[in-house]
Amino acid sequence: MKIAVSHERALSAQPDQITGLLSDFERIWPTELAPAPRPLGGGLYDTNLMLWQEIERPGAARAFRVVRPAGMRGEHWFELSTGGGATTLRHTVSAIATGRFAMLWRTVIGRRHDQIVEAMLDNVERLIAAANA
Repeated sequence: MKIAVSHERALSAQPDQITGLLSDFERIWPTELAPAPRPLGGGLYDTNLMLWQEIERPGAARAFRVVRPAGMRGEHWFELSTGGGATTLRHTVSAIATGRFAMLWRTVIGRRHDQIVEAMLDNVERLIAAANA
């Protein structure tokens, strides 16, 4: 099953302010929904269900490849664009889910992912507003 999902938010901030927040999952992750990804070193992050490898991706402020589980292969990344007096922060997932992970994405993971990303965007927006107050 192909997965292509994007979430975005227009923010009243400069790109470097947003990039600084993206570098700190502990600050922006909605821990009331799920534990923040744990850094394991070497660019690896453990999310309990998945293992991510941080990668370089042209145009991305931060990007990851899913390396575990075997039934989920793909990438997700954050990118920034400016215009109209705002900076848009976009999170995109492009992946293939196979076997039981295709069913899990449709029934559980996809919905949970959307909740977490939207809450993370809320947290970034809140932190920017507090910094600009």
